[in-house]
Amino acid sequence: MQIDRLQPYLNKTSLFMQEPFFSDVQIFKDYEGYFIPICSNEQKKANYITVDRNNSDLFCLHETEKVSYLLVENLSLKPLLILNGEIFDGAMQDRVANETVMIPSKSSVEINVSCVEQGRWAYKTKAFSRGKNMFNYHSKGVKDLYNNSLKHNQPSGSVQSNVWSSISEKQRRMGVFSRTGSINDTYEKYEESIKHLREKIIEQDNQVGLLVMIPGKYIGIDLFTNVDIFKKYKERLYNSHLIELIEKIRNGRRDFRKQIDSFMLELMYSREVYAKKKLGEEYSIYDRTSQVSSTCLALNDNLIHLTAMKNIENRHAR
Repeated sequence: MQIDRLQPYLNKTSLFMQEPFFSDVQIFKDYEGYFIPICSNEQKKANYITVDRNNSDLFCLHETEKVSYLLVENLSLKPLLILNGEIFDGAMQDRVANETVMIPSKSSVEINVSCVEQGRWAYKTKAFSRGKNMFNYHSKGVKDLYNNSLKHNQPSGSVQSNVWSSISEKQRRMGVFSRTGSINDTYEKYEESIKHLREKIIEQDNQVGLLVMIPGKYIGIDLFTNVDIFKKYKERLYNSHLIELIEKIRNGRRDFRKQIDSFMLELMYSREVYAKKKLGEEYSIYDRTSQVSSTCLALNDNLIHLTAMKNIENRHAR
């Protein structure tokens, strides 16, 4: 089944979604979830590096005086991409990046983070390292809703308190006991189930992103510069959705296509807030009524990363 491309674009966010196209929908047996690869025949060059274990000697992450910030030191001759939802393990508490940021070459920048391990305040290691997991997708999306509400001058609560409550509620629903309230313990308990589902996913050679709908929870989209950058994040990104899928057992097919079309239209019509970053431009969307949130980082009008989510938890399907 094909999802049609929407025309025309009405804001900068939708402009970046015009060239990529949706591939065939994948539906999981015994679970209620829809995975749709986003593909592109146009592969733009990515002249930057990512937080990769193969190049860990090119960057360092340090504690700061504020728990909500980490200092990222980029030792490379190229910019360094920090992705919204990336988890950094170690130091006094594990943290998650609250936004996608490009760190200029040979520079140090403080980035905004949240703690994803409420019950620990002691050194596990002196230094941070890239985590095995990303923040589970629905919790990341809820975090982004609160974060973007601040950018749009519509504050709707504390980002950190909502991160902690989101983790604890998920662990309660999934029967996970964690001494420190770490999201990593949730992934560890369901590691085999995630692996089993991951083996069923069919990828496309020209895939640059992913749209996922889990009825009753969320619709989410992530889009990257090119195939190679997507491949660097795909395992952790897929797992961040699969941990949500495991929690949601199928209870009947729904008209997912109509809901996805509605989500895409809401993205296209929503008002954006523009922010000039140290390196690049950010376009953010927040709509309290529709519960749509989106953040797009671009550099010289080229897409670096777009992430968007519509929170439909405890809401009737449209």
